Amino acid sequence: MTTPAGWYDDGSGNRRWWDGTQWTQHVVTAPQPAPAAPDPSDAAADADASARETVAAAAEATPSEDASATAEPAPFAPPYTAPSSADTGFARTELAPAAAYPPYGTVPGAPGVGQPGPSAPSRFPVLGVIGLIVVVVGVIVACLPPIALVGWGLLALGAVLSLVSLFVRGRKWPGITGLVVAVVGAVLAVAVSLITFTATSIADRAPEPFATPSARPPAEGATPAPGDGPSAIEGAEMVPFAELQVGDCLPLVEYDAEDQIYDLPVVPCEQPHTDEIYYIFQVEGEGEFPGDDPLYEIAWDGCIAQFEAFVGVPYESSVLDVYSYQPTRSSWARADDRTVHCIVFSYEDVTGTLRGAGY
Repeated sequence: MTTPAGWYDDGSGNRRWWDGTQWTQHVVTAPQPAPAAPDPSDAAADADASARETVAAAAEATPSEDASATAEPAPFAPPYTAPSSADTGFARTELAPAAAYPPYGTVPGAPGVGQPGPSAPSRFPVLGVIGLIVVVVGVIVACLPPIALVGWGLLALGAVLSLVSLFVRGRKWPGITGLVVAVVGAVLAVAVSLITFTATSIADRAPEPFATPSARPPAEGATPAPGDGPSAIEGAEMVPFAELQVGDCLPLVEYDAEDQIYDLPVVPCEQPHTDEIYYIFQVEGEGEFPGDDPLYEIAWDGCIAQFEAFVGVPYESSVLDVYSYQPTRSSWARADDRTVHCIVFSYEDVTGTLRGAGY
């Protein structure tokens, strides 16, 4: 190992420059201490001592020229020297020049002030994107009443994935967007659920289906229902249209053609009555409501075609008459109502069924 270049003590008390291989002529003399001021009282004693030393020195023999030649000091060697490559057996390696020391305020190998280093590439936010997609799908499905529970599950899963993605290295916008969409979607899904529940509750409370009667000729000898309505008829039971059957006997109730009826009073056939249900059929068609007049024509043709089979004589030869209950525009659209009820009636009160009456 070689001694690095620098200022070193050369053995004489001075500091001499060592260039790494040998001493140079550059020397820095060590400062000498300032002599103390002499005491005037000791000046005479010092002068006598000096005179005696001078006389004694003169009496001594002077050295010869050979002795003076041998007394010359040997040249000074450095404190230590590194062994040569020949002595050690190792090849000598030259050190590369040292790089300039970096400016104050910076760290070697680090970007300087005002010089930002290259930023690390951002990772693609896979988890955040997946969470956002799941949230969007969950919002759409949650707004569909039949599968709303599945949508709520997806919505919760997507919100959790979006939240977790905020703690993973990468871009944060998919996670933040997923959480915002989850909150807004949850509010929207709740609103849709409430609207659907309210509409369903109203529809469940409304009696379906309902119908309007066709024109019924007035009965001259029959006893009409009391003014309190059909429910006040003795022995009558109000039955919805969906539960009416062929053979149900009905008392005389005078309705207007514009009335929308939800149920009919059914009485025992042994009790005096005028009307009886003799045929029920479904109108074909899944499109829009055909209109009151076309629907009346369909109902009339269907009822007349089955009159003889129930009464026993053709309609043209019978003293009995016919009317019907058919769907309204509202029941056609809202309740998918296509049912027509055919009613045979007598102009006078009868007891028993009109099936096979033969008149």
